[in-house]
Amino acid sequence: MERHRISYLLLISFITLIGYSQDSELPVDNQGAYAFKLDYNVPESPAFAVLDANPTTIMRASTPQEIITQLASNFLSGNEVSPGLAFDFNPYFAFGGRLKSVKEYRNSYGKRFLANLQLSIATINSMDFPDDLLFSGGLRATLFDSKDLIFDEELGKDIDNALLPDTDPGPMNSDDAGTVVDNPALKQAYINAKTRYMEKAGGSLALGYAIAGRARDNSFKTDSIVTYRHQAWLVGQYDFGKSGMSINGMIMYRYEQTPQATDNDGFISGIALRKYGQKLILSAEAYHNSITESIDFGGYAEAYLIPSITLFVSLKKETNAITGDEDVILKPGIKWNFSQAKK
Repeated sequence: MERHRISYLLLISFITLIGYSQDSELPVDNQGAYAFKLDYNVPESPAFAVLDANPTTIMRASTPQEIITQLASNFLSGNEVSPGLAFDFNPYFAFGGRLKSVKEYRNSYGKRFLANLQLSIATINSMDFPDDLLFSGGLRATLFDSKDLIFDEELGKDIDNALLPDTDPGPMNSDDAGTVVDNPALKQAYINAKTRYMEKAGGSLALGYAIAGRARDNSFKTDSIVTYRHQAWLVGQYDFGKSGMSINGMIMYRYEQTPQATDNDGFISGIALRKYGQKLILSAEAYHNSITESIDFGGYAEAYLIPSITLFVSLKKETNAITGDEDVILKPGIKWNFSQAKK
């Protein structure tokens, strides 16, 4: 059954990738928006959030990427493992939406809003419902982001200079067929853009909604599928600039039904501090859960060592909503960014 769940999500990933690749071939009257994408500070999965599978509880408000796959495992203090898979994508592009150019993105708030929507689906094993198949879906909208990289005009100029230089840039690395595979000037343009992103002050605001369900006894019959959790949240973020520090604040309303068929609802709210680095993002968070009447905290590290691949791990103290027990949880995982700009 676990193999079937992963196969379903991978099939959806493949179909969406086909749609995305077709969109990238459209003619543009200026640079395409995909050229301004960095595999950096990618926000958390909304569908993982409602399953408590994200490494952090306090989410980011930054601009999302078009296509992200996340793999996660939760290693509990009792050595139990809860593997999961999430797939996040932009529904506007996946279902036929188009952007003519960066200029259209910058000038139209409506198109910019649609281009920054994040639709998310996920599945995960859970010790809370050991006999059921858990699945979830979510939607996230970025209301504004003053550090949106597509507004970085200097990156646009650097890309132009790297691809159409006024002078001969010298030999480039290539394979035996003569296809260019590495452009040092273009690579440096993205490195410089990441540095500007880290050192720029600014804020962002995002809201989201997610729902989680379970197929009782792994059955997808109509009377076996029930929802057990809903949540909606608002998150704001401010980056201080040269120091490479940022602060996030989040408030979330959650309604859930426990395995004992009791209804709970309440708010989860807190703050997170983050430190940006070229290859590493570090953060610490503290939050209050009114459902469990607990204050929990955790630390998080996000490493950028491989192009398009982000490795992350967190160590968190959480209070079990069912038993009330406190657990220290190690959550490692991988993000695979399909929308990373080609360098």
